[in-house]
Amino acid sequence: MRNTFFPALALVFLGLLAHGAAAGQVAVNYKVDVGPMTLTTIKFVLDIGPDAVNSKARIKSGGIANLFSEYSVVAEATSLIGNGAPQPVSFRLVRERDSGVRKAKLTWADGVLTYEPQSDKPERRESIARALNANVTDPITAVLRIGTAGETPCPSVHDVFDGRDVFELALTGKGSGTVDETVDYRGAVQLCEVRWTPIGGRAKEKNVPGDSYDVAFAPVDRLPTGQQLWLPVDLTGSLKGLPFRAYADTIEVVD
Repeated sequence: MRNTFFPALALVFLGLLAHGAAAGQVAVNYKVDVGPMTLTTIKFVLDIGPDAVNSKARIKSGGIANLFSEYSVVAEATSLIGNGAPQPVSFRLVRERDSGVRKAKLTWADGVLTYEPQSDKPERRESIARALNANVTDPITAVLRIGTAGETPCPSVHDVFDGRDVFELALTGKGSGTVDETVDYRGAVQLCEVRWTPIGGRAKEKNVPGDSYDVAFAPVDRLPTGQQLWLPVDLTGSLKGLPFRAYADTIEVVD
């Protein structure tokens, strides 16, 4: 999860299928600060069409973090939109570190999920199979489902699969509030606590404990369906005992 939640919340992704001309675009650049230093940047772009959203997110380490381990993550997704919750169509994830490259591809056809590569460990494959269900979605479509939940993105619960881990995102409301001047948004936000819990795959196998984060969501746009689109603009928590903050440095909305 340590490098999964950002693409899951901020993202996290160029669509594989075309579904008509784009009705608009939302682009958000995030900075992730640990103490006074920006260690990671995230660029998240959503191309919004009349019946689908093609998304792309790029996560990259920077600054002093590159002295220890340089990494990048690129995620791409296509999600169908309509009157109900957004539905996943495809998702691709490429993780690149000093130690090598890892790829994952997820595809939904007639509601059936297939993915590759599958783990060469039978126990891990079985753990993932047990955790998957009809409502499981990819990290990007999860962001859209959270963002189109209604008048507020919380409370809600979502099961998510990124090709390696199946996890639950449980959101509880903490009321309304505002954000400071470092965030490129002015206006009221909805405050939520987001709890991440592994339920299958690598993190579950290694007994990685769940984490919780405080997140501020802003109503940045509307989909062609009329649904309000909330996106995270400020997130705080801790990683390996160190406090961090991820915030929207720039937000651009083009109709």
